[in-house]
Amino acid sequence: MRAGLDEPMVATAPERAASWLLVEHAGPWPSDALPADLPAEAVRVLDAATEAGVRPQLVRRVADRRRTVSTVILASCRPDMRWTERRTLTDLRELADLDVDALAGGEPPQFGTRAIDPVVLVCTHGRRDVCCARLGRPLAVLLDEQLPGLVWETTHVGGDRFAPNVVSLPDGSYHGGISVAEVPELAEALVTGRVLPARLRGRAGMSAPEQAADFFLRQHLGETSLQAVQVLACVLGPLDQTCVEVAVGPGRWCVHV
Repeated sequence: MRAGLDEPMVATAPERAASWLLVEHAGPWPSDALPADLPAEAVRVLDAATEAGVRPQLVRRVADRRRTVSTVILASCRPDMRWTERRTLTDLRELADLDVDALAGGEPPQFGTRAIDPVVLVCTHGRRDVCCARLGRPLAVLLDEQLPGLVWETTHVGGDRFAPNVVSLPDGSYHGGISVAEVPELAEALVTGRVLPARLRGRAGMSAPEQAADFFLRQHLGETSLQAVQVLACVLGPLDQTCVEVAVGPGRWCVHV
């Protein structure tokens, strides 16, 4: 539907998703509610995370789904605080030890070990939208072959109509509508800190005007490096026009959105 209508994907990443809590769960995943087999302690933490503005996601490995342990990944994708922590739990009740307030504020809660490798999420939440399973699952398999150990299937990440959706943490980049032919290029971009401008939806945790300015300036300059483009300020002007101040290397730009 989205492709048929030629709907643009620009600035469609979730604005409030600056902190993430990923919890490994093999599924099945209900369309909206949490799975019934999650312990009450884990449910309380996931609910508290949502209330605090953290984005909770259930994740699972692409191939080895029925594991006896659960990986928990914490991430912040704020421009000045990008990090991930990882911990393996034998019992999800251990989630009760997580400092949700620290995570919500972008501070590492010291719940796990700091990680360096990117975390690649592919939405395969078929009970939420069948397109996510039909398009997302094959993409996850191909990406996992290219990036072994980095790829996770995940629950709804927003924007089902842009499926298949791929999110990279901690940089927060959202790509949508990826084709099979683009998988090798996307895989290389994800591990080298770049984006595919034609498939870039935006960056989680940034406002829609900031995402739009980032996108259009990249298009104008042909810039694909994630770190090369830095949003400095966002000022609301007359007639609801927003001026987004952006730095690209030594240059400064004002993008009117």
